Amino acid sequence: MKRWSRWGLAFVLPVVSGCQAMSSSINPVITSPVIASKNAVYHIQKQSSVTFLQRTQVLSDAIADYCALQENNTSDVAQSEERRSEVEKQLKIDKRASLEKKWSATMASWMALQGQERGPQQALDQSWNIQFWPDKKNTLGRKMQALLSEPKAWSAQDISEQSVTVQGLGAIEWLVYDQSSDFSSNHDTCQTAISIGENLVNNASSIEQAWQENPWTDLSEQAWVSEYVSLMSNQLDYTMKKLSRPLAKIGHPKPYFAESWRAKQSLSNIQYNVLALQEIYFADGTGLDHLLRSQGKYQLADNMSKQFTNILSAWPEQSSLFDALQSREGYSMTLAQYNKLEYLKYLLDENVALELGIVIGFNATDGD
Repeated sequence: MKRWSRWGLAFVLPVVSGCQAMSSSINPVITSPVIASKNAVYHIQKQSSVTFLQRTQVLSDAIADYCALQENNTSDVAQSEERRSEVEKQLKIDKRASLEKKWSATMASWMALQGQERGPQQALDQSWNIQFWPDKKNTLGRKMQALLSEPKAWSAQDISEQSVTVQGLGAIEWLVYDQSSDFSSNHDTCQTAISIGENLVNNASSIEQAWQENPWTDLSEQAWVSEYVSLMSNQLDYTMKKLSRPLAKIGHPKPYFAESWRAKQSLSNIQYNVLALQEIYFADGTGLDHLLRSQGKYQLADNMSKQFTNILSAWPEQSSLFDALQSREGYSMTLAQYNKLEYLKYLLDENVALELGIVIGFNATDGD
């Protein structure tokens, strides 16, 4: 740990003279770079939880709005689909498109919090309730069909007591996008969707409440830097698995292992993961980039910054990993993106951690 002791000295404030000490009450308090990074990362995470809660509320309202339209359309059962006005048909199409966009926006906001192994335990405990992934055996599809087959009006409380597979964003994706879903035509299915949406809001609210206090306040500077790098490393590892699982063995992809394959949003999701990691890394100019540069590690800081740029600047326009893996070109493109993420992971785990004299914390997904 000698490396750490040398690093830590750079953040020790100079000893002030008696005269300076007397005037300290009228001078602004100087915050060490490490503490500044701690505060900045916390506020980023807190805002991410707020944004996610807001998106779930909008999504829940959109589900209810769509189902209300369906209720109005089915009130006159004698009126056939062909006889309905073009206005009604177009309104339903527009509401459906709006619902899909709101689901995508909610999923995108979840990427900033996804895969975390660091933070308030109350927030971490909600991860599986928000999203069931990976789903290697179509467990979600089977559980959703079983849920809908029961002659019961499911409330949000009922949903919260069921398997995590039917509680979160994946369940709503299945309802909206899966060919087996009768969401657009079945009143009971629509009511179940409303309850799932309400339960999602409740779980998002629990996450937002958990982030009202900084979980890292009492950590020493050394412990915080270790926690900071581990936070990024864990989330990056989770992001990489979202590519490595569907890539599988070279030449033998498993596209159904991709996240959000029904909605064809897998690659878009991962792009948001990387953007979130980039924001945490820079942390409003006080993050790891700043800590490295304050230690004179300019080349390493430049390498990290450039790698984020390399990844994002060449991100594929195609949003569906499922579709990309249907061709050799798409597979090669996906593999290239994975390799770029792998190099970022190498820089973070091997270089940044080494230079800062820390050890990456345990990752719960290791070996999964």
